[in-house]
Amino acid sequence: MDTRLLAKNATALGISSILAKSIAAVLGILVTRYLGPESYGDYSTAYAYVGTFILFAELGISQLMVQEGAKDPAVLPRYFGNTLLLKTLLCVLCYLAMLVFMFPAGYNETVRLMIVFVGVAVCFNAINQSIYNYYQAVQKIYLSASFQFLTTLLIALFTIIVLVAGLGVVSITFAHLFSYIIITILLYLALRKEIKPRTDLPHLAGMVWNGLPFGVHRIFYYLFTQFSILILSLTVSNVEVGIFSAAYKLVLILIFIPSLMTSALYPILYQLGDTDRSQHQNVIEKVFKVLSAVGIAGSMLMFVLAGPLMEWLYDGKFNEAIPIFMIVAWLLALECMSFSLGDILTTTGRQMQRTLVQGLALLLLTVLTYALNPVMGIYGAAYAVIIAEVFIFFAYYYMIRKNVYKIRIWRQLPGTLISSLLMAGTAWLLIGFHPLLSASVAGVVFCLAIAILDKDFRRIGVYILKRVTGGR
Repeated sequence: MDTRLLAKNATALGISSILAKSIAAVLGILVTRYLGPESYGDYSTAYAYVGTFILFAELGISQLMVQEGAKDPAVLPRYFGNTLLLKTLLCVLCYLAMLVFMFPAGYNETVRLMIVFVGVAVCFNAINQSIYNYYQAVQKIYLSASFQFLTTLLIALFTIIVLVAGLGVVSITFAHLFSYIIITILLYLALRKEIKPRTDLPHLAGMVWNGLPFGVHRIFYYLFTQFSILILSLTVSNVEVGIFSAAYKLVLILIFIPSLMTSALYPILYQLGDTDRSQHQNVIEKVFKVLSAVGIAGSMLMFVLAGPLMEWLYDGKFNEAIPIFMIVAWLLALECMSFSLGDILTTTGRQMQRTLVQGLALLLLTVLTYALNPVMGIYGAAYAVIIAEVFIFFAYYYMIRKNVYKIRIWRQLPGTLISSLLMAGTAWLLIGFHPLLSASVAGVVFCLAIAILDKDFRRIGVYILKRVTGGR
């Protein structure tokens, strides 16, 4: 593999993703503050509903295209053509299902109207995602990162226009729909001279079958992240949905971190999974160390500063969500630690095992949410998410130790835990100051502590310092 191309992909993906997620985070906070608990409950309900249905438009063929295309680029026109054909057909079916089932769900008129427009928007976005998968297969992640950043920028621009104009929650859905249509057109113009997709119907069924482990896992994984909101939308008031979503989505914004760090590595991990398990293990263990440091530190900081952060971000309109935020904050740590373990199963030909774990976790989440809701209300949904994530982590760890190799992860954690505790203590001492100041000082303490305690992080720190200072 061309290391320069890998570095270019990783750099472009990192910068674009961070910028895009930062813009999306700020926009999400603005929308939440603008709408308030009740309207934000409608907003969250509509997006959780359509987000659930559109998952079934992806049966794994896109991820299969990445895997097979990374090994043999000659198969890409056939895989890409079949992917676009199947995805388009499934999007139409999913959209019709959205329209049919929104009536027995008992949603109010505002939510139903949002579903009509958001449904079309997510269908366009689903097709665009397959194009991003194509770019990943040909190791041009920097192009997909650029288009995804542009998507976020357009959504932000049009949404801000809606907010400034003082329009209602339904108008925000137009901003998203208009943005996705523009990006779809631009992607078509960019691709038409690069590749000529061709359909291969006799092989379509086989590709779907081979892609199902990826597809089912994707359904389980993304359904897991939004299923709590969907269940609550059917069992509690829109105000309670809004309160829960304000805290939960604040953490979900950060869940891109593990996928960001591993996306550029997927092609090489697939190759090492077939050719060099020892090197595969070394790479994964380093990734786990970095991800766990980011996740544990982030979760601990959010837990300690939950009150000041929520009051500042939402202007005091969602203070009831502070205890929920303290619970779901640990989702980031668990997700960061389990994501790299799941990638071991994916890149060593054990995707079905990863899918099984995710499916069982979804079942556990459903049972716990329904069981705890009558007793603990929306707090029960928060605890259910964390318990299910703990199950995922230990299930992955067990399967890897039993079936792949003796991964060494516990030795990666002492330095991170000590540094995180020092950071938490600093944040607690500064809790009376502005949360940005408290978080910044605590973050500096964490970085200094972990650099002192761990040689790998010292190397990372030296590398970053050299890049910032131009090698001096």
